[in-house]
Amino acid sequence: MIVNNKAQKVIVSSGNDGQRLDNFLMAAIKNTPRSHVYKLIRTGQVRVNSSRSKPSTRLKVNDIVRIPPFRASEELKPEISDEMIQKTLEGIIYEDESVMVFNKPASLAVHSGTNIGYGLIDVLRLVKSECERIDLLHRLDKDTSGCIIITKTLFALRELQKQMVNNLLDKKYICLVDGLWDKKIKTSEVQLTRNNKTNNAISKFKVLDYFENSTLLEVNIITGRYHQIRKHCAILEHPIIGDEKYGDFTINKVYKKNGLSRIFLHASSVSFNLDKKNNISCPIPKDLEKFLKFHR
Repeated sequence: MIVNNKAQKVIVSSGNDGQRLDNFLMAAIKNTPRSHVYKLIRTGQVRVNSSRSKPSTRLKVNDIVRIPPFRASEELKPEISDEMIQKTLEGIIYEDESVMVFNKPASLAVHSGTNIGYGLIDVLRLVKSECERIDLLHRLDKDTSGCIIITKTLFALRELQKQMVNNLLDKKYICLVDGLWDKKIKTSEVQLTRNNKTNNAISKFKVLDYFENSTLLEVNIITGRYHQIRKHCAILEHPIIGDEKYGDFTINKVYKKNGLSRIFLHASSVSFNLDKKNNISCPIPKDLEKFLKFHR
């Protein structure tokens, strides 16, 4: 369904201070083609403080942006239960004026998608509607649990993105891998290719415990590549147990019979510096803890 939206004037808040005009409009005018957004700017229909502006114009606090009338497809809002809202609020383990850290349970996707009405970001934007913006700093796979960072201002988003690029943001994971890990393997660097681009992936490994045919590891990812830990462990011939994409189907089937219903991968802690040093930990969830006790 197509809806007509009236012209409006929006005052830029501190949450969007320094944002490009085109990116600001893409968020404000949802479900509208990017090409149309640029046309509105190019033809002068979008004004900043009553003046024509370029897409690259950096907005400042208290700037007034005129958004002209536009047509867009109606956005279907997902139905989010009160129970989900309450669970989401309880899952916020750290929050200040700039950032949140959420303890994501397994089976919760961070984004909506095919056959998924909503994701974590949708719920957070609902329960934190007083915030000018809510952004995911990074992702976790749907079946991976643990610490995920959400920023509340554009400054925090950019600053922490810089820390990630410069390997200053520390993320640690716990995983159970097949086989007995060689303690000599403490740091490993491999080449990972995605979308025809190849990049170095560096991970540090620490043995936490040995079992009969598996090893519990702590992994510190120095670089942040797509599926880095899962791919890295598989390349080193120690696939993560329960990993249906890079793991061993036969081994996974055995562990599934023994009570492991998902990949054994948990984001255990994050450390970052934003005004102050923050070290946030997420305890291992009950399902994985229960499996480990049975596995001993």
